[in-house]
Amino acid sequence: MRWGIWTLILTLQGCSAVPGDAALRGGHPQQAAELYRRGADQGDAAAALRLGLLLGEGRVSASQYGSAATWYKRACDLGSLPGCHNVGVSYEYGTNGLAKDLAQAEAFYRKAELAGYMQSQYNLGSMHSNNYIAPPNDVEGLKWLLLAQKSAAECKQRELCRWVLRDPPGHKRRLESRLSGEQQNEAHALAAQWSAKK
Repeated sequence: MRWGIWTLILTLQGCSAVPGDAALRGGHPQQAAELYRRGADQGDAAAALRLGLLLGEGRVSASQYGSAATWYKRACDLGSLPGCHNVGVSYEYGTNGLAKDLAQAEAFYRKAELAGYMQSQYNLGSMHSNNYIAPPNDVEGLKWLLLAQKSAAECKQRELCRWVLRDPPGHKRRLESRLSGEQQNEAHALAAQWSAKK
């Protein structure tokens, strides 16, 4: 599952309003995009993220605004954790105007996970589960999944959080099957010691 789509849902459910949101809710994505671009140009990370999401969904023209990843990167540079995460997703899957690059995906997920961003923690764990990160480190992968599930337990009312807790792809189970009991205990200890960097 790609988490960029979920980011749009969670972002628009938040209580902060960004110029352009009303136009988007009113069915005017082009007008919203113009307002988001103006906001992003003035340093608004949420506006840059929202413009990237509109582009990623194909609701406005990339020929007019550039790639979704360009705006996700701008949002990330302005401090948006979902922006950093969505750049990671774009690199992991080779979408939104970026070529597939797993090292870059990991790097952008790490920017968001440092502050405890659940989706990036989950995706880092899944990358370890899929052996996308070298050298392999299943203890580290399990640690990230444990941290993601800890965060998900605090927001069980949201579908995204329930999905992380269920882990339908089975990444946690896969990692545990490759680890000894002692290594699993090590992953749990690392997760317990971890704290977000604000």
